[in-house]
Amino acid sequence: MKTTQWQMILRASDPIAHSQGTIGNKSLVMSKKISMPDGTIEEVPYITGDALRHGLRETAAYATLHAADLLDDPQLDRGALRFLFNGGAITGKGDGSTFKVDKYRELVALFPPLALFGGCTDARALPGQLDVWEGNLVCQETMHLLPAWVVDWAKDNLKETQPAWELIEEVQRVRMDPELLPEKVKLLTEADQIIVHNKAAAMEVARINDDAIAIKENKSGMLPRTHERFLQGSLFCWGVTGRTYTDLELDAFSYIMACYLSNMKVGAMARSGHGRMQVVEGRRIHQDPMGSNFDALDTQLTAGIGALYRSHIQTRKDDLQKWLRSAVAS
Repeated sequence: MKTTQWQMILRASDPIAHSQGTIGNKSLVMSKKISMPDGTIEEVPYITGDALRHGLRETAAYATLHAADLLDDPQLDRGALRFLFNGGAITGKGDGSTFKVDKYRELVALFPPLALFGGCTDARALPGQLDVWEGNLVCQETMHLLPAWVVDWAKDNLKETQPAWELIEEVQRVRMDPELLPEKVKLLTEADQIIVHNKAAAMEVARINDDAIAIKENKSGMLPRTHERFLQGSLFCWGVTGRTYTDLELDAFSYIMACYLSNMKVGAMARSGHGRMQVVEGRRIHQDPMGSNFDALDTQLTAGIGALYRSHIQTRKDDLQKWLRSAVAS
């Protein structure tokens, strides 16, 4: 087994729209509470690990379909579509979106990303082998939580590190109503033009009479709305840890990461100038199987540890292997 961790700094090439909910016509940016070194609590915007992990899963599905020459004429089963793009669901025996365990193992051989991301059989959900970080803003509030090399990079490359909410802006957009524009109304049939004119006249009377019910009934379809978004150019720290058991799985993991990072989009409103991200700096770290990194800990806590234990296991490894490979009564 190999444990490989990708760590990186990402820059928002576009504004990022990633929301946790709405109040009226206002969309609120995703945020979480974090504990500061002095014990105070701050609320900080971020990108969820779920959104980033889903981006990786979609990339894996499309990359594999492309490699199999299936994108020109896919002809996928509905269950297969759900299984590829969201891992399927535990919905009961016989449902097309689930597979039996033996079938799942066959599919892992055909489609290695299933081992990385996991999926559902008709009895249970099988976990994957990837641990995906949340996308944390590089800001004043998160400095004590970021990897040391990211903090050093920020000190060397940024004139100043901004407070988190300085990296959020609120913008307004309006969905126009074509029936408010005379030149558009002229495109209607004569009967529909009369309806539009009568509606406008009824609205004028309702406003004069301050009739709230009539105003609501005759209001136009124009919809102003606002949303909070991360500033274009904002920086994020992100990482993914993968546990792989074969050279094929390791290469699949690396290929999926490379494909995603080469054309990365996050969040909503991608069709209106939002979501693109690019790598600024990164590290790829091969860790011990348990993912330990003693160098990152205080040397007073870790100096000299483990040598005796590892030596003991090495001298007894043949006996240990024999026992673990026997019929253990447990």
